[in-house]
Amino acid sequence: MKEEILEELNIKEDHERECKLATGGLPESIWETYSSFANTNGGTILLGIREHRDSFTVEGLTDKQIVKYQKDFWSTLNDRNKVSKNILLNHHVRPMTIGDKEILRIDVPAADRHDKPVYIGTDPMKGTYKRDYEGDFLCTEEAVRAMFADQRDVSGDVEVLEEFGLDVLNQDTIKGYRIIFEQLHSGHPWNALENDEFLMKLRAVAKNKNGTLSPTIAGLLFFGEAYHITEVFPNYFLDYREECDDKAVRWLFRTHSNEGDWSGNIYDFFCKVRTRMDDDVAVPFANRRNGYRVDRVDVHDALEEALANALAHANYYGRRGILVVKKGKELSISNPGTIRVTKEEFYAGGNSDPRNPNILKMFGFVNVGERAGSGVDKIMTAWAEQNWKKPEFDFSERNDRVTLKLEVGQVVYIPGAANLQANIQADSTGADEIRNLNKEQRVIYYLKSHDSISTQQAMELCEYKTRAGARKLLDKMIQNDILRKTGSGPSTKYIFNDNK
Repeated sequence: MKEEILEELNIKEDHERECKLATGGLPESIWETYSSFANTNGGTILLGIREHRDSFTVEGLTDKQIVKYQKDFWSTLNDRNKVSKNILLNHHVRPMTIGDKEILRIDVPAADRHDKPVYIGTDPMKGTYKRDYEGDFLCTEEAVRAMFADQRDVSGDVEVLEEFGLDVLNQDTIKGYRIIFEQLHSGHPWNALENDEFLMKLRAVAKNKNGTLSPTIAGLLFFGEAYHITEVFPNYFLDYREECDDKAVRWLFRTHSNEGDWSGNIYDFFCKVRTRMDDDVAVPFANRRNGYRVDRVDVHDALEEALANALAHANYYGRRGILVVKKGKELSISNPGTIRVTKEEFYAGGNSDPRNPNILKMFGFVNVGERAGSGVDKIMTAWAEQNWKKPEFDFSERNDRVTLKLEVGQVVYIPGAANLQANIQADSTGADEIRNLNKEQRVIYYLKSHDSISTQQAMELCEYKTRAGARKLLDKMIQNDILRKTGSGPSTKYIFNDNK
């Protein structure tokens, strides 16, 4: 019976809905539900239906009740002393017939971010509701302030922090960013600029009221020192953890923005974390594309995309900060602040509405992040391509957070790559030689015919399960003056030590 009624009403089983019997008048709680639906994902209110756990009872309303309820509903909805905003049109409120009985249906769409918060009464801090699987709940003042902040069309992250000078920015971070920028944009006119001018082009700094330069919010978060960032964002915290099943071991590795031995800004955090996130993404050693070794595949780009998006979409006034947890092949990336588009738009892609668009733009200049809103597409496509478990997004309205849960594994498909395993097998002498060598000798053997070796290549050549093992081997060879490191971040390579 329940399924038949839902089908007749064209409502899916998992659709947000609220059934109210409404025999004694328009229920007072209808306004909490109106606010919660408007501030979350929308939903449908059905008056004249009693809902049980697994069934409905259609009690119905009289014609007189329906007329009165409609009049009372519109009257209250248009009273600014009772409800902050009317986001409904006439067709959203209509009577419907189920069997031989009449009910009143009210469809509440999700409010545009410019209209949120939708609240009851005149005090948004006491009348703003949201909804999750447990029902309607009163929003915290912090969540309400976040909704007001999200109303702005002008990006909040370009706001100039008048009280700061450029001394709050980390010069090593700026230098590292410019090196990558120049590698990716050879001949770009910005490469010839002094740091101050370069940062102005990025909108990381701007002139303050006194005519001198101050960082913008984006600039402080991206290039600043954590100590100064927390002066503006007291809850700012970036945390990366590698955990295991052994309860006696708290974590295998951890880095966070308050350590004090590095800047603590979001760009350095991104650079530190991205190389560790994908340690368990194993790429078969034999794969080549156009004659070149394939080190990076779509999955690597998607992981970077996910981390950059979390950093660009975060509400840095929110609690608990950014949290990235890696446990074996499981990875979760969580940021404060809910999405600013509907879930349908979010999954469809192409309609990005980042909370910090200038931060996303600065990532984009170093080929990270998708301004066009296709980041979710990239993640979903990359995982589907490998036939891995579908990524899961958890939108916690109550905690005002978005969490992405991923599982990684052995790469099984690389578009456009050729498998050279047959060629290796054909050269039986070379294959036998490699098999009879120890791990250090394999690296030396490889470098005799190649200019350099990466951590990923060493991992596969030496048959390590993760990059951590290969990294230890390479570090040991550096200590023994056999190798030296060149480049940084994803461009890191290992070559023979010229002095050896």
